[in-house]
Amino acid sequence: MKTKGNIMIIAGARPNFMKVAPLCHELKRLKIPYSLVNTGQHFTREMSDDLLKEFGVKPHYTINPPHTSAVAQFSVIVAELGKIFEKEKPSFVLVVGDVNSTLAGAIVANKMGIPLAHIEAGLRSFNRKMPEEINRIIVDQISDILFVTEENGVENLMKEKVNGKVYFVGNIMIDTLKMFLPEVQKTNEEFYFCTLHRAENVDDKERFMGILDALEIIAKDNQIYLPLHPRTEKMAKRFMLMTRMKKIFSLLPPLSYKESLFYQKNAKLVLTDSGGVQEETSFLGTPCITLREETERPITVTHGTNVVAGARKAGILKVYAKCKLSKQKTALPLWDGKTAKRILRIITNFK
Repeated sequence: MKTKGNIMIIAGARPNFMKVAPLCHELKRLKIPYSLVNTGQHFTREMSDDLLKEFGVKPHYTINPPHTSAVAQFSVIVAELGKIFEKEKPSFVLVVGDVNSTLAGAIVANKMGIPLAHIEAGLRSFNRKMPEEINRIIVDQISDILFVTEENGVENLMKEKVNGKVYFVGNIMIDTLKMFLPEVQKTNEEFYFCTLHRAENVDDKERFMGILDALEIIAKDNQIYLPLHPRTEKMAKRFMLMTRMKKIFSLLPPLSYKESLFYQKNAKLVLTDSGGVQEETSFLGTPCITLREETERPITVTHGTNVVAGARKAGILKVYAKCKLSKQKTALPLWDGKTAKRILRIITNFK
């Protein structure tokens, strides 16, 4: 029995917008009715509205939750999604990634008995101190369909004995990357590129300072561009670290997607605590050092260009000393720009 009625897509944070854009374009091409909800989790213009515009998608609904606390934000998103689902009566709800909006959309769909699909299912860091890890585990347990980006994710879901149907479809982020890549210019400038935003790194002053200690030494070899994430800026000001950061980095405002690809593609080296950047650099063949103790994307290490260095000065510098600063050829299964097509073929024929 083929799916009938409106498909509801939930997004609310910068990584979500990158992943839902190919779905929206493919749904439009197939003339399948859908609604996109922007939960407002990322509320600045640069992190939300500008990106949606860049990807050529427009939300049908936009929620404006408070940003006083994660709990207050989550509560309002859940309540508003309930109203929207009641009005639209969707045949399917699609959530992506691992942010709080993903969990909110999944819980509301589950409580209302609406079939739920999780895109980017099965990723595990095995670090339950990460809020994202808890979100992933819960969403995967209540999803009817689980779309996996790498084969390791299938193994994780089998071990957890999830009830939903699991499909290895590839990485939808690469659909977006391949769409924008022809527009990305080359440059002869030599530089490193860094992103730093994860709560476990920037909310802990000692950990934050340890990372900066390492990057201060690395910056002596090459200029490091760093787009300043709102969370990182807030914590750097709280810890009185902004002056130091300005000495270490060439600070940039939050970047458009195409601008981010420019820096990742042309950098001699990328240093990051972002999961998406690990994936993008692996596809692009750019050397990448992950500033975390683990990665939920092991394929970026086994098949990509990523090395996990931890978040301590000695570990980061040890990995950096061994890093080959040259482009590499990579081959990642089903990271081919056709993931949105595979996902919608499965959903529209779901029984």
